[in-house]
Amino acid sequence: MKKPILLFAMAAGCMFTSCKKDDSGGDGDILGTWSYIAYADDNGKELADECTRMDLLRFKNGNVFDYEYHFASTAGDGCIEGTHSSGSWTYQFDSKVRLDYGTENNPDITVAKFSISGDILTLTFDEGNGTYKKKYKKK
Repeated sequence: MKKPILLFAMAAGCMFTSCKKDDSGGDGDILGTWSYIAYADDNGKELADECTRMDLLRFKNGNVFDYEYHFASTAGDGCIEGTHSSGSWTYQFDSKVRLDYGTENNPDITVAKFSISGDILTLTFDEGNGTYKKKYKKK
């Protein structure tokens, strides 16, 4: 009689026990469309202008991302959609994301530390001569 009670107690314990959520980033955290809002480095913060606020960074299922650039028209009549960049992305350890803008035969890899606070995504890049941050707002 002791074994069935012990097994029942263990099963019940498993039902009410949960694991701590891993805060290193999960697929649900970074997925989605983000609009560019600011750039910051050692010299200060620069808010996005009317056109660069239209820039979009999309992290998609299947570890694909794309970036849509916008710039001011030289004629001064508004913003123009510019080039698109795309590539693959993967989560890495310590809240980092690996972005590969290249092709299979010619990789162009950048690693950024990411953090999400509310609806703001911050990507921090370190290219060896100082760090800079790009901030995005979830759409």
